[in-house]
Amino acid sequence: MKCPICNDRTTIEIVMHSDGYADNLLECTRCGTIWIANVDGIILLNNNVVSG
Repeated sequence: MKCPICNDRTTIEIVMHSDGYADNLLECTRCGTIWIANVDGIILLNNNVVSG
């Protein structure tokens, strides 16, 4: 799995600090993006990257 924003593959983690546990809720520790990966694709929950 790679981050949909910064395309980094090395710092992807399952988000454990959410309410409950979801094995498809992922976070990139490099850029801070959080997304859900499912069979239909990716649902972006937040994008901490500031566009200029």
